Amino acid sequence: MMLLSSFLFGLIFGSFLNVVIHRLKTRQNVIFGGSSCPKCQTKLKWHDLVPLLSFIYLRGRCRYCRKKISRQYPIVEILSGLIWAGVFYQNFNNSQFSILNFQSIFNFQFLNAGYEIFILSVFLIVAVYDFKWKIIPDKAVYPAIAVSFFYNAFSAFKFQNETMEIFIYPLLAAVIAFLFFFLIYYFSKGNAMGFGDVKLAFLIGLFLPPFSVFFAFTLAFIIGAVFGIILMLFGKKTLKSQIAFAPFLVLGAVIVFFFQNFIDLLIF
Repeated sequence: MMLLSSFLFGLIFGSFLNVVIHRLKTRQNVIFGGSSCPKCQTKLKWHDLVPLLSFIYLRGRCRYCRKKISRQYPIVEILSGLIWAGVFYQNFNNSQFSILNFQSIFNFQFLNAGYEIFILSVFLIVAVYDFKWKIIPDKAVYPAIAVSFFYNAFSAFKFQNETMEIFIYPLLAAVIAFLFFFLIYYFSKGNAMGFGDVKLAFLIGLFLPPFSVFFAFTLAFIIGAVFGIILMLFGKKTLKSQIAFAPFLVLGAVIVFFFQNFIDLLIF
């Protein structure tokens, strides 16, 4: 029941993430203002915006102009639902999370779940945005860096005996990640990757346990290389083609995040 509830909340939140992705591009206010069809600009009613169900009911087309709705919308909603379900599964179990002990909302564990959902949601925004427009939005990355930095500082203050593990080591990992990707960016003159990838690497360094950052980046490069080779084999890309790298960085980070226990076994 807990997993289903968190998944449904994630679907709803995913609908909001779609709005954020669209409005970051059009430079609209991401909070205020009603949603409209990106094709015909018709204002959408509430029954046009039910996460996932509206897309299925309308068969992937706008109710008013009948043009196709991007598959991005249901995909982002489903991925957001999976993020919420995965985070709550890792942080709680059914006995801990129930209406009878809702005071857990004030516990550090609940705060941690909210933090993880926020950062993973930013990862999702960045991956989709970079995939579509080949650029990483600073308006998503910079706030996430600030939140991650202050959350680590708050955690270190709360668990003072673990300051090195919670604050110093992640900050050091983030700096090393930044420098590594910056060198690639600098010596390739921005051809191998953009500066947005450098900033995203810094965020990943702050978010993941330090030793796991290496695995995340390794996975990103491997998956990205395999994907690029497949595209070239099918004639979709050439060696000179530009491929968005943020989706692979995000995928590597998310895989490592949800399989952290397995990574710990490999390390220790």
